[in-house]
Amino acid sequence: MTKDVLLKISGLHIGPDEVLQDGEAIEIITPAQYYFKNGKHYVLYDEVGENKNEITKNTLKFYDKYLSVTKTGYTNVQMIIEENKENITSYQTPMGALQVALQGKNIVVDEKENNIMLSANYGLAINFEHVADCRISMNIQSKDSRLNLG
Repeated sequence: MTKDVLLKISGLHIGPDEVLQDGEAIEIITPAQYYFKNGKHYVLYDEVGENKNEITKNTLKFYDKYLSVTKTGYTNVQMIIEENKENITSYQTPMGALQVALQGKNIVVDEKENNIMLSANYGLAINFEHVADCRISMNIQSKDSRLNLG
């Protein structure tokens, strides 16, 4: 895998009263940097908010059954998803802090020479209230590869 990569993140949040088709889906494709160090994968990318001054630096770290998403800047948080574990953190936003609990269900990593696919399923609670069952998928590919981000 090269240092310069394209990152596609697809996510789906399904609230307690929704069916799968009604979930709230998100998707982004962005350039990123990839590193592999001490048996761990790292992906770094910037996220720009509605106002161009709202920049958040993101670091993804993953290995085995572990995924960490660290955001610094406009919003600040370190969210950890571990298979069969609950992790609680404080999500700092411009509007104030939220207590976030992530209940990891499963994490799958499929690693190839120029492409890594990661998927994670987890429950999400905010301020002690379950709000959604979530699924996130990440496709990380070398920028110069001819693979499809689909």
